[in-house]
Parts: sequence; structure tokens; C-alpha cells
Amino acid sequence: MKIVQKITSQLDCPDFIDTHRQRPHDFTRRRQLTFKNLVLFLLNQPRTALQTELDQFYRVLNQASAETQVVTAQAFSKARGKLKPEVFESLNQTLQQQLDSLGLRQTWRGLRVLAVDGSTVHLPLESVMTRFFGCHSEFPVARLSMLYDVADGQTLHSLIVPSAVGERDCAHLHLEHLPADSLTLFDRGYPGHWLFALFEQHRRHFLMRLPCGYNAQVKQFLRSGQTEDTQFFSASHPEARLFCTEAGVDPAGRVELRLIRVELASGESEVLLTSLLDRQAFPAEVFADLYHRRWGIETDYRRLKQTLCLDNFSGRSVTAVKQDFHAGQLLKNLALLMQHLLQPVIEQRHKGRKLRWKVNFTQGVSRLKNTLVDLLVRPGVQGLANVMELMANSLSAVRPGRSFPRQRMRLASRGCEGYKPTR
Repeated sequence: MKIVQKITSQLDCPDFIDTHRQRPHDFTRRRQLTFKNLVLFLLNQPRTALQTELDQFYRVLNQASAETQVVTAQAFSKARGKLKPEVFESLNQTLQQQLDSLGLRQTWRGLRVLAVDGSTVHLPLESVMTRFFGCHSEFPVARLSMLYDVADGQTLHSLIVPSAVGERDCAHLHLEHLPADSLTLFDRGYPGHWLFALFEQHRRHFLMRLPCGYNAQVKQFLRSGQTEDTQFFSASHPEARLFCTEAGVDPAGRVELRLIRVELASGESEVLLTSLLDRQAFPAEVFADLYHRRWGIETDYRRLKQTLCLDNFSGRSVTAVKQDFHAGQLLKNLALLMQHLLQPVIEQRHKGRKLRWKVNFTQGVSRLKNTLVDLLVRPGVQGLANVMELMANSLSAVRPGRSFPRQRMRLASRGCEGYKPTR
């Protein structure tokens, strides 16, 4: 309840409004589409016809018995141009700070386990999108990147940037948002000496997978048959030294890191690299399972793209795309927080069953449609309890050990941009 009240109070705070409006005179006149109403409407994930969404929103907001046209779609489109997309990032930071202060974080051997990964998203077919974000195969595309807590599914920091910005550049931007006593997981697209050195400089830890042919040291390690080894890494290639200089680290510096061999079920070997050098506190056998937890961030992108329909944007401007992306992240975090808080209750209810049960995320998010608006406008213990009970009744079984072949080449299930569902 404290978290709900904190978010609500920020939306009413004059200083917060002043920080997140485009111009000083925006949101100063008494209108139906106030700063708070606009933020709540975008958080409500408008994915069908805009006018229908607006009519439903104001029916809930005003507790009316029937839908009426209070605000037009044209008025909404004009008003959203006055709102900075960063408002949802700020609200998410508030949410994360509240989780920290309430002691709701989980750790692994004293460390918070995070993950960083990138993706892309197709954008509306507008020339302004191509100019700002760039394109791939003549279609406008944006780069996405997230800093993700693998224990509770919370996105701590997210980016939507031009497609020309690389994943490792995004990782650099995430670095300042890493909490102390954390361990960040990366896949094999991220290794680079400048990134190793930056983590050492910031006194943060990482675990990443290396390509088997990453450098001569890794090749020699694989040939040696050793399970683990501690070695010094340096920037031996001229391009690697240039990247170090650009990142602000010493290109001549050496970083002590630990190589770990993991045997896969297929018979192949993979190599992990970590800054955790203490072999007693962190034995080699724990890292295979730990690295596997990185898969949670892949699942999180599926939530954004499939469940929250990320590429079904509610507007066709750069501002609208950024607003929808960051609003989706905040909604997802709120839904996962409720799911996380409900899990002990669910396990107690179903402790006699063979399988473990959890809240179905898709059903859980659908339960928040309109009900979250009502909760944030009229915060109350009973309203929160009703929302939580609705989510607690939408469950799915956890089936351990299930895996399916990864389909890398498939057509995206996208509809026609010019037409939206009516409901």
C-alpha cells in the first residue's frame, strides 16, 4: 500500500510535474486530460482504438455507469506531446527505491544477481522513425536494452535508442545503475576488455559467457582440460586499446579474472568468465546453474513483446514510442511485484499439490486493466486486496525441466498498423 501511495503522491507533486512536462506552461490550465490522468491513461496500456480506450478510462475514472466521450483522441494526441517519456522512468526509480527500503530484494551468496541483454523492436512506418532510430532492411527499428533483476523480474533500468547504438554501449549506460554488492550476467555478445576494466573500476562483479575462440588465452584454457583458472587479461589488440581509451579506462591496465569450464548436455564445452575470484566462497560448480538464470531476461522480452504487445504502439511519434516503452516497463514491474508478494500465499494454498503454482503473468496483467487506474486514483487497502485476489485466482503450473527448440527464423505475428481492435 505504501508503494501505491508513493506513486500517487508523486503524480500530484508540483515539482514532479514541472520536471516532466516539456514546457513551463504545459498542464497549467484546468482540463480533463491533466498530467496525472495522461500518465495513468498511458500506464493503462491503450492497445485498441484510442477513442474506445479513452471512453473506458474516463468511465472508470469518474465511476460512471456508462461510457461517454469526455476527451477526444485528437486531444489526447496533442496532450501527450507535452509529456516527457522520462516520467515513467522516474516512477520506476521510485518503485525500485521503495522495494529497497522495504527489504524485498533477494540475494545469492550475498549478491544481487542481475542480467543485461538487448533486443530490437519494429516501429511505425514513419519517416521520422527512420531518421531518429535508423532502419534494418528498409524498416524502422529501435534498439532495446535492459538491466534486469533475475530474482524478482524487476527491470531496474531500460533503454530504447537508435539501432546504430551497440549492445555493449548500452551496457556502459546501465553501469551507473548497478547497485553495490551485485553480480551482472552477460551472454557471449558482450565480452570486451574495456568492459572488464570498467567493472573493476566501479568495484562491481560480473559473469559472462565467452566465445570459445575469444582470444589465445581462452583457446589454451580449453585445450588444457582444466575446470577453472585465474589469469590476467589485457588489451592486446589496437582496436581493443582504442575502445579502452574511449571508455575512459587505462588501455595498458591488466584485469585479473577467472575462467570456468562448463560441460553442456550436448557434450560441448562453454567458457564462463567472472570477476569472483574467491574459490571457497564461489566454487566452480555453482556457476553453470547461476548463468542459466540469465534466461529470465529473455523471457522478460517475450512478456514485453507478446503479452504487452510492445510493437502495437499507441502513437506514431518518437515521443509516443518512448512513452509506450517505458510505461510498459513500469506496468510489468508493478504486475511482477504483486505476483512476487502473492507467491507465499499461493504456495500455502496449494502445498498439497504435485506441482508448484504461480500467478499467470498474462492473466495477471489483464486483471490490472482499468483496476490499476482505480487503485492509483482512489488508493485503499480494500481496493488493493481486491486486485491481489483477482491475480491470485489466475494461476499456471510450473513444470520444471521443460525445454523446446529455439525457433530463430519465424515471421513476426504483426497486424496491420492502420487498424486497431475495437475492444
